Amino acid sequence: MEKVLNIILQYSDTKEERKQLKNYLDKIDEQLTNFIGQLDLVMKQLPITKYSLGYMYLLAAKASLKRFQNPELILMQIQTFLLQCDPSQVSMSIEKFFFLCRRFVTIAIREKFAHGTIYPLKIAIEKIGRSGELTPTHAYFLQACLASQNFSAALPILESDVFEIDTKHTKIKIKDVLLYFYYGGMIYTGLKKYDEATYYFELAVTIPADTLSSIMLESYRRYLLTSILSTGKVPLIPQNTSMSIQGMLRKVCKPYEEFVEAFRSMDIERVGICISTYMEVYEKDKTFGLIKLVRDNLVRRKIQRLTKTYITLSLEYVSQQLNMNSTQEAEFYLLDMIEQGEVFATIDQKEGQISFHADPEPYDSVRVSLELNEKIQEVIGLAKNLDLLDEKISTNSNFIHKMVIKELQGGGNKTEEND
Repeated sequence: MEKVLNIILQYSDTKEERKQLKNYLDKIDEQLTNFIGQLDLVMKQLPITKYSLGYMYLLAAKASLKRFQNPELILMQIQTFLLQCDPSQVSMSIEKFFFLCRRFVTIAIREKFAHGTIYPLKIAIEKIGRSGELTPTHAYFLQACLASQNFSAALPILESDVFEIDTKHTKIKIKDVLLYFYYGGMIYTGLKKYDEATYYFELAVTIPADTLSSIMLESYRRYLLTSILSTGKVPLIPQNTSMSIQGMLRKVCKPYEEFVEAFRSMDIERVGICISTYMEVYEKDKTFGLIKLVRDNLVRRKIQRLTKTYITLSLEYVSQQLNMNSTQEAEFYLLDMIEQGEVFATIDQKEGQISFHADPEPYDSVRVSLELNEKIQEVIGLAKNLDLLDEKISTNSNFIHKMVIKELQGGGNKTEEND
């Protein structure tokens, strides 16, 4: 390892020297794992910023181990490296850099330290990615936010416009893009922003591919459920989804297809039977929480329908119409909906009755006028910003779909499942 150290020290000053250093390190890369016990000692002699390229190869060799005697140390080393490394040097071996980012998250999640990776990964994205460009580290960053349940930390990245997928610069693969969309959908689901969640899950489903990946399958299951929570309607398979993928989805998503059809019927009893039938499937897929929310959504929609037909009802009648076990359950829903402003009513507990009222908020009130004006100004501001963009730059699903086709089909359409 002394020879390796000397070469790193001697060939790190100029760009031409670093090219020679990279060629040398590429040749001995696989051999570095044979000197795991000496790597820490060598890295201690290399200031990170000045010797980023050489340091990265040594650190990546250490990070490639499956288990660590001192996991806290490797996590600290990668964290420090991401914060201090020289972007111009690490970009010379971009795949090695992304490998480090991926291992950082993998090790951190295993060690219950995902929260500690969020800031360093955000810095890594800023260092290595161009504005508006999607990189593999975007997906790793979202994975860390999801694992630590720090959903709000992901918003600055998710809300940034992505309009470039450059496979040559970032070596990004279809799996990286799929994971970015999937994790984005999961984070927005956690924030209860179901419009955005549906959008991201849809993007994952419509990625051009010949075979159905597990990521696309998970995205489609959640797409069905978040779409209902967003619009109250049962969605169709997105139009951009390839015919072969559509057929595969229908075959393997029977529990979800039956559930959404039960929702479409507006029959709460049928929905309940479907949930009981496929309970183990939903729990295994970790979608049971969304399933319960969709059922809850149906109950609320049924209650809102009653307000359009009746002025006064008994709680017993309401509970019967909603297939509930007791009037107490019906009262619980009604009280919550009244508190949330979803219905306007008063409950006479003594008589066991509920009386529905008209919306007390006049639509010509000052508050409503101010809110409407604020929304109009937002739209005007957005329109002005869009006028400044080139016509071909867009962030809608069709554009991203075309970009993915253009940039990724050349490398093959099949998604990769192995880490």
